[in-house]
Amino acid sequence: MAYQLSNYKDVDSSVAPLVLEYYKYMDQEDYAAASRLLEENQELLKPYIIDMDSINKIERGLHDLWQVASLSQTVIITEDQTEPAGDFGPGTEWFAEY
Repeated sequence: MAYQLSNYKDVDSSVAPLVLEYYKYMDQEDYAAASRLLEENQELLKPYIIDMDSINKIERGLHDLWQVASLSQTVIITEDQTEPAGDFGPGTEWFAEY
């Protein structure tokens, strides 16, 4: 279960000034200027921006991870400090409420 994000690079010196300018506009709440900057530099910035396809892959990966974890792990919560009775296998988590 591995998900590879496509078309995504870490910010490097070739686009760092644009990214800093974008965040400056966002901090000033000048969303129109930030949007213009993205539109004017769309092709240059495309490999550095996580798009909706990537967000969907991340969401799908988290959902799959949750399914695997919930099927392979037991969680027991008790209302006091008493350890629960029973023979629970490896991977069992026990939480006592305070």
